[in-house]
Amino acid sequence: MEYYIGTDTGGTFTDCVVIDSQGKITIAKSPSTPKNFADGLMDVLRAAARNRDMEIDDLLCASRTFMHGCTVATNTLINHNGARVGIITTRGFEDTLQVMRASGTVQGLPVEAWYHKGQNPKPFELVKPECVRGVTERIDRKGAEVVALGSGEVESAARYLIEEMGCEAISVCFLWSFVNSGHEVRAREIVKEIYPDIYVDCSHEIVGLIGEYERFSTTAMNSYLRPEVEGYVTDLGDRLKDRGMAAELLMMQASGGCLPGLEAARHAVSIVGSGPTGGVLAGKIIGDLIGKENIITTDMGGTSFDISLIARGEICFTRKSFHERHAVGVPMAEIVSIGAGGGSIAHVEEGIMKVGPTSAGMDPGPVCYSKGGVEPTVTDANIVLGFLNPDYFLGGEMSLDKEAAERAIAEKLAGPLGISVMEAAAGVFRIVNAHMADATRFYALQHGFDPRDFAVLAFGGAGPVHAAGFGEEMGAKSIIVPLAGLSTVLSAFGICNSDVVRFYFSSIGMPFPPEDFERLNSIYTEMETNGGKDLSEYGFSDDEIETLRSAGMRYHLQLTDIDVPIPPGTIDEEMADRIMELFDTRYAELYGETAGFKEAGRDMISEFVRVIGRTLKGKVEAADMAGPDPAAALKGTREVFFGQAGEMVETSIYDGDALVSGNVVEGPAILEMIGTTVVVSPGYTAQYDEFRNVHLERA
Repeated sequence: MEYYIGTDTGGTFTDCVVIDSQGKITIAKSPSTPKNFADGLMDVLRAAARNRDMEIDDLLCASRTFMHGCTVATNTLINHNGARVGIITTRGFEDTLQVMRASGTVQGLPVEAWYHKGQNPKPFELVKPECVRGVTERIDRKGAEVVALGSGEVESAARYLIEEMGCEAISVCFLWSFVNSGHEVRAREIVKEIYPDIYVDCSHEIVGLIGEYERFSTTAMNSYLRPEVEGYVTDLGDRLKDRGMAAELLMMQASGGCLPGLEAARHAVSIVGSGPTGGVLAGKIIGDLIGKENIITTDMGGTSFDISLIARGEICFTRKSFHERHAVGVPMAEIVSIGAGGGSIAHVEEGIMKVGPTSAGMDPGPVCYSKGGVEPTVTDANIVLGFLNPDYFLGGEMSLDKEAAERAIAEKLAGPLGISVMEAAAGVFRIVNAHMADATRFYALQHGFDPRDFAVLAFGGAGPVHAAGFGEEMGAKSIIVPLAGLSTVLSAFGICNSDVVRFYFSSIGMPFPPEDFERLNSIYTEMETNGGKDLSEYGFSDDEIETLRSAGMRYHLQLTDIDVPIPPGTIDEEMADRIMELFDTRYAELYGETAGFKEAGRDMISEFVRVIGRTLKGKVEAADMAGPDPAAALKGTREVFFGQAGEMVETSIYDGDALVSGNVVEGPAILEMIGTTVVVSPGYTAQYDEFRNVHLERA
């Protein structure tokens, strides 16, 4: 038997999915271990092996692929404990990171609002101003050398940054390196000749695109994260090999695919948000299985609620995102997060109940975890309302203290507001649902889509509890809890089914259609050739490699460009007309039918190639449809407080893992699974399809 393993280390739990060569799926969850996330990963692998009546060594020895998404980079960024970074840059551009871009907003709020809160509108400093050194050099916009590199200045800058300032990593960021990388390459050689063990990143390799602020910021963040990420990947790889794993450790990237461990670590910034990206990939897999092209994926875990779009069967990617309010210019699956999770803390402020964004996390966690938490959370509210079974959390591996949750809600919420404990708990439930519905609705509209045209895929440990609540609030076309018991480990499932992906960039700007089609075609041909060569070195054959092309385009003299897919084949006048039509259509979707100014002409700002190496994967097989009667999985009943009725309702409780394809459950009902719980509200039905997705529909 061979095994395909996907793992995802989150802030609260570490998840594992094992698919064997016969299609059988095994899942496991264990608490994450922030002091050393590799410990939690080994714990979950042991649990997965136990669930298959195996030893961990036997499982790893027989693994065909091992793919891993982690929160190491994200945690390093959030906790501000990355490496001390020094920058060597073009003289005169030392203040690029300090100047930033004056967008007028910070994290979506006007700058004035942050001042009003008494907060500094600037993010924390990735690089201290005193750790930036300018050197003589200049390449012009066409790639010609105007001023030679001052090699002696580079050496002096390196000695100052490393010996006097104590920098652990160096970013080399020159102004026009993305059209001619020679000066950056030579500068790195000079630094490495003196300090061979120092981490050195060049901006043209991290994100070789026009826009010095985004390029400098992304490179600095990569250097900031890289020592921690490389240390983690090296340690984890050694531990897995010691256990007999022959498969290569592949690390998930936020760009939607994996890379070999140390190669991914060298591009550490691409690992930020890699875990949630697995959920988006899983959403596309499920959409393909059930024939739905428009899906909003929603992942509600312990600390956050993550939203992403799959439109017309394609994942939405972004080339500009913000992490801890720093710009990142590498392609990533676009995921928006808000502080709404099972651990989100509820409190009363000026007589008003508020929920989140602060989370209790895993340590101390919700009050009902009995780990020292004293602030009531969404999970505490759910157990008080009767949605969660205190004796069947994580399939019975963890018991919850319902009485402690009731006391916390009574003291911190119900008492100050002068309402009952049940009313307070129901208020927490409704407020967090409203937050999630508002964020999801706004995100879809912001991209030019009507959320009512999309199916909502609700997963994560807490997502299925709230799916009917926030799905109805936002007017979703349909609500789906994916793959039944896999919904709580869906990111790990997506990671397990991911491919090896590399991105290639070019920023050769030109009017479009171009005067010289041959030049444009040569740009794409070169990137595709390099991609094919790189993936061949990873062991992929030609028939396992796929290339996808796109471009950043805008109307002439505008500042904002949007991504446009470039069809395969030679770009000529006929194809150029098709590309312009694609651009005009997408622009109208985003900004309105009359917003485009076609008479101004169009510009192609950047060129992109995504090269995909198709990996071996397990299969999800359709099951035979049984009858609708769910009686065989009925466990009993208990009283549950549904806000709509305002009273306790005798509710049927089902073993959600025992329900089979074709079964239909009428609400009110609770479907208890090993990793999550599905709440079927009054007036809803839950139907299992052939892949055991749970479809929540209004009766």
